[in-house]
Amino acid sequence: MILILDTSVKRIDVTVGVKCGCLWILDNGAEYLHVMEDRISNIKEEKAEFLQAVKKGKFDRRDQHGWNGEKTIITPAYIYKPINFEVYGNSIVVNDFDEAISKLLKEKEIKHYKCKCRKCGKIRYFSEETLQTEPKVCYRPVYCSSKFTYSVRASNANYNKRKKYKNDESVCLVDNRDEVIPAAEYCDAWNEKRNKELLKQAEKDAKIIAAIPRKYADNYDVDYVGLRYESLDVLECVNDSVESVPTPYYTQRHQKKYYDITVYKEYRCRCYLCGKEKLVKCDKFGIFPPTEYGYRAYGGYWSDVFCDCHAISSFQWIVTDILMKHGIDYKVEVPVDGVYGIDNETPLRFDFAVYKEGKIHAFIECQGEQHFMPVGEFGGERRFAIQQRNDEEKRKYAKEHEIKLLEISYKNKKYETVESILRNQLII
Repeated sequence: MILILDTSVKRIDVTVGVKCGCLWILDNGAEYLHVMEDRISNIKEEKAEFLQAVKKGKFDRRDQHGWNGEKTIITPAYIYKPINFEVYGNSIVVNDFDEAISKLLKEKEIKHYKCKCRKCGKIRYFSEETLQTEPKVCYRPVYCSSKFTYSVRASNANYNKRKKYKNDESVCLVDNRDEVIPAAEYCDAWNEKRNKELLKQAEKDAKIIAAIPRKYADNYDVDYVGLRYESLDVLECVNDSVESVPTPYYTQRHQKKYYDITVYKEYRCRCYLCGKEKLVKCDKFGIFPPTEYGYRAYGGYWSDVFCDCHAISSFQWIVTDILMKHGIDYKVEVPVDGVYGIDNETPLRFDFAVYKEGKIHAFIECQGEQHFMPVGEFGGERRFAIQQRNDEEKRKYAKEHEIKLLEISYKNKKYETVESILRNQLII
């Protein structure tokens, strides 16, 4: 006895009034034809208006260049965003209108039934192929990555998913997992369900994150409020519990775990030279020597906290660090009245001014090679002559106002040597 199984797929009789999943079929496709005719008509009208505007020179051109093997083909394109259809980028050619119309004509040939979702009440138009899938919601997103992956399993899964939903108009494939979220275009029933899932996931994540061990960042115990850091005044601590993003890792048994979360203080700083403000985390403070390895190996002393309104040399970072460590009242890039550059307009600035009782006690100049000889990197002979003139103007001002001027040569650019000079000159 031979048993024959019927493996044929049961098909739904798609007629008006029939239920297909969550959908009621309301008509036999007549309304869809009118909708498509209106859309085609709108594109044709937009095309006519576009051509008229092109003749009047209303749009800027951004021609497209192609190659047919013998010569370059230039296709006139114009900066314009269509109203009735979408294009890639912000420019368009005349053929884009024709292609949009041709696409709609092909879609028009496929019979689409007017349907009403029994869960959210929205009206949509679906083909018979879509209705045969008996969708549970009228429209929803499904994540399907198009990125290359070395995982054969993941690649096959994405391929099968694209194949499965190829002609399913109730599904929208999205390339980003974060885009699988509620939106007005999707079914309200799906939105409600997804909101509950996201809320449940958020609660689960919150419990996991709460259980992750915390560790304090470098300099967390240091209070920087009121400190002058180069040209930045540290005004206030705006947040003393900024946490790093939980970073996962996987064990050899593919168990998902998290690294410790780092807790930071965040300070609001303002540059007294240009007025710009910035937020700085506590671990960024610090002036560091050059390292043996890495991209800072030959960069000298450096810091991550500075204002980009002026350049800061390694030499200046050394002096800044020494003054800060000894609690000295100082300012950088200090202009004074009556001392100008060679154009008699640009104020000359001293690298540092040290204050006592609110008055300038001393100036400090960090003098590189360009102060003693022509250096091509700094403008050669011409710039050297200007530099000598500027240095003399500063000496003259300091002498006339009886202010101590320390000119530290690049030959003494060593942390211990600079510190010794400042100590001997009673600066620190």
